[in-house]
Amino acid sequence: MSRPADISALLLIDPHSARLALGRDETGLVAPAARPERGDGAGASAAPVLPRAALGAPETRTAAFQDAALRALFETLGQLIARPAPAGAVRARDGGWGGIARHQLVPDRTALTYLGRAIDPVDAAHRRHVRVFAAPLSAVSNSIKRRGRCERLVWLDPQAAARSLDDAAIAPFLARALCGAETRPLKVTFRAGQRIEQKL
Repeated sequence: MSRPADISALLLIDPHSARLALGRDETGLVAPAARPERGDGAGASAAPVLPRAALGAPETRTAAFQDAALRALFETLGQLIARPAPAGAVRARDGGWGGIARHQLVPDRTALTYLGRAIDPVDAAHRRHVRVFAAPLSAVSNSIKRRGRCERLVWLDPQAAARSLDDAAIAPFLARALCGAETRPLKVTFRAGQRIEQKL
């Protein structure tokens, strides 16, 4: 049994149309996702720290998972959620956020809602422990314009997204992304081929 890789995913939502954004690449539809890297989590956080039970990792890694999710959105779909760096703020020097910091920007972690986490089945070829976040389209600043790695951005309602996205671990979070910040985080695991959903 392989140890699952830590991953952050971000679901960009439009509450007014009740749709969310996925990217289309050569494999089909994908949700923005990335592994935390150097530079993620730099500086003080204005967002609440997530408890260990909810995050499935030490509380001190909250900001790194948040930044990885925001970076995934930018790298995958070209949509940037960032804010001007306050005076004296510690900014990332490495990784994707290191490049963005040169524009005097820092990740806007306050835009994120934590939806929960999912662990792929033990027999998956590439196991992940995914922390899933949501953010509203209104939080996108696009202070830096660039094209993401996906060919295009596709807006779908949660039901259509669940049918089109070949990702059983992420699927339970698609509808929950539109439910707002009051939604309790969810833990998704798999046992004997069955998906198990547990509120945290």
